[in-house]
Amino acid sequence: MSEVFAFHLDRILGLNRSLPSISRRSEFFQDGQACPVILWDSSLSPTDNSTHSSVRLTWGQYQQLLKQKCWQNGKVPKAEWGCTEIHHHEWSKMALFDFLLQIYSRLDRNCCGFKPLREDSCMQQGLKLRCSDQDAVHLTHIVQRRHDQRHLVFIDNKGFFDRNEDNLDFKILQGINEFPESAVSVLRSQRLREKLLQSLFLDKIYWESQGGRNGIEKLIDVIERRSKILLTYINAHGAKVLPMNE
Repeated sequence: MSEVFAFHLDRILGLNRSLPSISRRSEFFQDGQACPVILWDSSLSPTDNSTHSSVRLTWGQYQQLLKQKCWQNGKVPKAEWGCTEIHHHEWSKMALFDFLLQIYSRLDRNCCGFKPLREDSCMQQGLKLRCSDQDAVHLTHIVQRRHDQRHLVFIDNKGFFDRNEDNLDFKILQGINEFPESAVSVLRSQRLREKLLQSLFLDKIYWESQGGRNGIEKLIDVIERRSKILLTYINAHGAKVLPMNE
């Protein structure tokens, strides 16, 4: 169900990279319990079976891409830079989004940046033991559209609200020196809670499935605390906040 919350957060932050997700009940699924329904987009580029990505990148290659700032300011990258078609700003948007929701599957599938729980996928698959050579680890769920290779589409947005503040995955932010102004302005405005409440209230089934306003408020509490930590991180690292509406 975190997919639904992720969709609303994505829109409020002005990122607009997630596929529409709503809550529905059906007697054919989970005995009538609420479940997320995600609008499939036929324009998504084909993905491979191992990384579920339309472009294959290892962590080491990804870090090199960040240094090259591919396609920023309309500059065509040199062949030796190893750039993909993805615009540099897309990684900043994804890192901010993934940090707030603690989505580790894209950038830290082996859970090398935090202490995972036994039920985390990396523990289930034994990936936590493979952190000695992180540069060789492939990113997952890196997806574009066929007709728009410059921009990412955020899929499989399974967020985690039970991650304590002293165990957040900061590896997600590694190499990111710029953040989208539209999203940061919302985090700084102190209106994040208000906007999320207004947006999530429109999905009545999701609202009820989380225990009404009290349950929703607890989820927003988590995101608000993480947003404050992120803003502190941005200031402490001297990261730039830029318009990213290319």
